[in-house]
Amino acid sequence: MQTISSPTLSRRSRTRRGTALVIWLALSALLVLAAFYGQSREDTGNEEALYDPAFAVNGLVLYGILIAVALGLARFFRRPWDAVGFRPFARRWVWIGFAVVVATSVIAYALEPFLHGGEEQGFAPDRWEPEHATSFLLNSAVVVLLGPFAEELFFRGLGVRVLAVWGAAAAIVVSAVVFGLVHGVPGALPPLVFFGLGLAWIRVRSASVWPGFIAHAGYNALGLLLLVLSWSVDASAG
Repeated sequence: MQTISSPTLSRRSRTRRGTALVIWLALSALLVLAAFYGQSREDTGNEEALYDPAFAVNGLVLYGILIAVALGLARFFRRPWDAVGFRPFARRWVWIGFAVVVATSVIAYALEPFLHGGEEQGFAPDRWEPEHATSFLLNSAVVVLLGPFAEELFFRGLGVRVLAVWGAAAAIVVSAVVFGLVHGVPGALPPLVFFGLGLAWIRVRSASVWPGFIAHAGYNALGLLLLVLSWSVDASAG
């Protein structure tokens, strides 16, 4: 038997999706403003952040809010889990995600001498200090697991979904630019936007947020691994 959806229900659904889009854009704008405001009030980054327990606490609060907002706005859709991309995915998307990680790493490395994006972020200690091992491990968990999960859920999971009203291409580009800007580091903007473009494209094509999370976690883990290796090299040289 053929069924016909109610025009009232359709209008209500469109209104709810539009409301979710407006809220997401407003929150994203606030995040961008807060990031650049915070950056403008600091001459340099906190180079001991990975040894600071407050870094993990602040991460838990900020990322917890992002996760809560994303899941809350997902309820504006009839299938909240699908809306944020909690769906199974083909294995090939993981490999494509890692290809995006490699390409982003190459771009970031090539541009670093000119834009100094990594230097502007400046939260990595110059040497290993064993007395801060516990804080380093906690902060590493935030950087590698919690941060990527929250950011993928908010920017790609929900963001790409609410922006899809403008078309897939616009959803990919807008979410990537917002993702880059929200880090508040102009020098790191090109690789971050490229990374966001790749992850958003994967989100659209795979219909899942999980490949992007795996790639994002891998990218951050790679950065920490290179940091630890640099400590080992410096220690050997010394």
